[in-house]
Amino acid sequence: MGDLDKALEDADASVALNPNYARGHFRRACVFSARKETEQEIEAYEAGLAKCPDDKSLQKGLEIARRVKTASSKASHAANTTMATLEAANSRSFKASTAKDIASFVTQTKWNLELQMRALQSKLDLVRELGNMSADAKLDLLYNILLEDAGSSKSIALKDFQAALTLASTNLPFAANVQTALTSVTAPSEGSLKREEFQTYCQALVESMRTTVNAFSEFVVYQVKFGAAPTTAAAAPAPSEGVLSSKRKNMLNDPRMMALFVMFDKDADSTVDFKEVAIGLYKLSNNMKDSAKNAAALLLMMDRNDERVLTYETFARLIMSVAAASNLTFDELADQLTLALTDKSELSEEVMNEIIMVEENLEKIQQAQAKESERKKTMDALSYSKTQKLFELWDADGDGTIDFQELLRGIRKYLKASNLNSTDAEKDALMIMGHDKDSNQALDKEEFAYAMANYAESIQKPLHEVIDFMVVVGSKETNKVEEFETDYFNLSSPSYQRPAFNKYSSLGIIVDLGEGDDDAEQEEDDW
Repeated sequence: MGDLDKALEDADASVALNPNYARGHFRRACVFSARKETEQEIEAYEAGLAKCPDDKSLQKGLEIARRVKTASSKASHAANTTMATLEAANSRSFKASTAKDIASFVTQTKWNLELQMRALQSKLDLVRELGNMSADAKLDLLYNILLEDAGSSKSIALKDFQAALTLASTNLPFAANVQTALTSVTAPSEGSLKREEFQTYCQALVESMRTTVNAFSEFVVYQVKFGAAPTTAAAAPAPSEGVLSSKRKNMLNDPRMMALFVMFDKDADSTVDFKEVAIGLYKLSNNMKDSAKNAAALLLMMDRNDERVLTYETFARLIMSVAAASNLTFDELADQLTLALTDKSELSEEVMNEIIMVEENLEKIQQAQAKESERKKTMDALSYSKTQKLFELWDADGDGTIDFQELLRGIRKYLKASNLNSTDAEKDALMIMGHDKDSNQALDKEEFAYAMANYAESIQKPLHEVIDFMVVVGSKETNKVEEFETDYFNLSSPSYQRPAFNKYSSLGIIVDLGEGDDDAEQEEDDW
């Protein structure tokens, strides 16, 4: 946190010196993103765009931050929970309609009714949350929902949105009014709609239909999410094969797996921690002692990178492990978990104390594992002679430590020599400086060795290969990429190509940004 505070101070200073410096505003927003302060992040992007309205990095950053905020909202959670419970209810309804005996029919019908009640409660939650949202926030939610339905992360196809509006108003008294608006209003873009274009188009439709943005947004959300849901057993679709019973089906693309992840992720931070796993398993088994221990064991087994949380991919593996251990198909486990996770009853003090006790033990185990891993990485890096050579090359003032400016110069030179975008240098340097354990704003030899071992791991390259290339680059005075590469290939036969960063880096959304202008690469950093 100390490094982020210092980074924010530096970013504030750069913006104060030059309010029109887009990269200064971008850095401020990145720090807030790393601190998971989404409101402040959005404000930082908006402040930057007020001064630099055409900056692509600020525009992209604001769009992503808004989507993160919307995805973590209670309204979004209620919408996703509703769809998950409706899916489970329809699955049980279909099973009831195909039951081979009376007992099976009764069992499946009970499940169906219980799940429909939970779905109705989630719908009411969504109605209440929408009532508390601003018109812009409702449009953000609608835009996110349409993106999810389209399986896109960038924009909404105009024809798909128009088709959704047509379907939403079918058989309603005002259907003709909607069609008239769609015919008469010209969209700002013929192919697809980005967020700002979407808002402009919706406002024009609202004026044509003589309604309000609030009413329009709520109507479309209700209809897109719930309007087409089947209501009878005959109309219920056949349940999915389930990822356990079909080798051809990718479990990561299973919509029910995605819905489970959202329901487990109570704080909507796109990860699932120990407490969330323990509570989910407890609601399934109603035995916290076993649930907490099982959650801890599963987390230790799945969390191979010591991130202390589960990403979506590792969560999916966890769920499949639980299904196998319970001798259930994924479809059956998903139904049971959906019913359990929508139970809003409060956990007792005894249950919470059990969670705290196991969590403390888990923390001790993970700290011991992390300490041993750090020791091994540091010794590996220190034992390689060229790590010392690289340290000396980057330690420009010879004071025995590498400060942020020295680190930034080294990383920037390395990225340019690799023919990569050097605007990534600030993000990479900030990540590496995060290993400054004594918070003196500089890396000593051990901190540097451990940081470089982690950096090599993050870009999925052997440590020695990365160090070799950096030494060659750091020893040269020229900026000719060809000469760097020729010298490097004489030392290392494998071709070098830096892959993209892991999306689940500790810097979170920062690693997804960084599309600076070409001119920005030539600017001298003043951070």
